[in-house]
Amino acid sequence: MSQESAYFKVENIVGKHDVKDIKRRLDTIHGVESVAVNAQTSQVSVDYDSSGTSYDQIENTLNKMGYQIIDDHSRINTR
Repeated sequence: MSQESAYFKVENIVGKHDVKDIKRRLDTIHGVESVAVNAQTSQVSVDYDSSGTSYDQIENTLNKMGYQIIDDHSRINTR
């Protein structure tokens, strides 16, 4: 098991509905362990098991949901 974290800054997080929608959707990805969304800073933080999912899959899910990633503060390191 290889735990990693991804930190995305995204556009268009408007309020509580968007926060809940992002958390609910990312939590359904196999391997995602935790999701935190901050609407004020537009940051999405995801802890995940890289043997179950990948950074690209998480990023693609956000994009398919209509959230444009404007910055990435991830450091993909195995813990």
